[in-house]
Amino acid sequence: MLAFGFLLTLFSSFGQTFFISLSGGHIREEFGLSNASFGLLYSVATLGSATALIWAGRWLDTANLRHYVAAVCLALTAACIGMATAGHVAILGLSLFGLRLAGQGLMPHTAMTTMARRFDTGRGTALSIAALGHPTGEALLPTLMVAALALLGWRTAWSVCAAVLILAVLPALLLLLRRDPGEAAAPAPAAPLKTGDRPIAARDWTRAEVLRDPRFYLLLPALLAPGFINTGVFFHQIALVEGKGWPLTVFAASFAFYAATTIATSLSVGPVIDRIGAVRLLPFYLLPLAAALTVLSLSDAPLGAAAFMALAGITAGMSAVMVAAVWAELYGTRHLGAIRSMSVSIVVLATALSPGLFGWLLDRGGSFDGIAMGSAVGVLAAGLLTVPAMRHRDRHAS
Repeated sequence: MLAFGFLLTLFSSFGQTFFISLSGGHIREEFGLSNASFGLLYSVATLGSATALIWAGRWLDTANLRHYVAAVCLALTAACIGMATAGHVAILGLSLFGLRLAGQGLMPHTAMTTMARRFDTGRGTALSIAALGHPTGEALLPTLMVAALALLGWRTAWSVCAAVLILAVLPALLLLLRRDPGEAAAPAPAAPLKTGDRPIAARDWTRAEVLRDPRFYLLLPALLAPGFINTGVFFHQIALVEGKGWPLTVFAASFAFYAATTIATSLSVGPVIDRIGAVRLLPFYLLPLAAALTVLSLSDAPLGAAAFMALAGITAGMSAVMVAAVWAELYGTRHLGAIRSMSVSIVVLATALSPGLFGWLLDRGGSFDGIAMGSAVGVLAAGLLTVPAMRHRDRHAS
């Protein structure tokens, strides 16, 4: 099951921005698209996939896991084939929609929801191991894709992606599920409120009940913050390095620090979640990101880029593991697919908005130093909102 989760998050990279953007220049040239028009097409595809995820993600609660995984993998394969064969911009848009829905959305959604369901006492550790697929993909796949683009061309490279999915990834996933009971719709009955010091949901909530729960809205800003801010900063990294007077190579090299702390934190936070629970960590997990943004605002030295990346990676590593664990602890696992797909959809919508907001502020004369400091204040405020959510949890528990 751990290998199953890892493979899903690893090959979700085919639908992630860092992977798709590698062939962006070739796509713009062949279809005659400007940066703005290609960006608009990509944003529309992303927003459409976020909306569809609410509908498609909830099927994980009722479908046979093997059938669901096969459908998601086949959908991602079809999207890769669409990229390889698109002759019109409309087909390109539909293919991008498929990459974002099946790759960025449903594959990690399936991985993390399944880990949260199938593991109880070791839930945090299982989520940590499955989440390692993300940084592994970021470390390995861009180099392979760049080589494929140079040797084969962009269309053939996407054909190779489709072949890898249908000939290797899908058979491996189904093989790894051969001993799974396949009862995604019927998890074990809710456990007592506490097992040791780790909070356990007293009952299973439906998605409609979650939407009426004040805790959901108190926790949401904290869970949205890392993706929202990191996407905005990384998207406008050219404006950032120009404002700081840094060479772009310095900022690019600092991604190694981000990857290192993300992996280290993701591995170490799982056992902590197993002992004390993810909900209790929420008031603290944004502190490294707030410190990172403060450093980014106040430091013009190139070392500041490395410090920002290292600190931001700590929060990113925790976030990758905590979100699924938080919803499972608060609302149970029976309807976790519907609940998590809704929250992930909101996160995707937020990450689609932050580049525009940051760009609007920069166009209005704002500085990256001011944006970073304002973001640090917002992150701290989001962290504070989790404190009353904890008190609400105690009242619901009693």
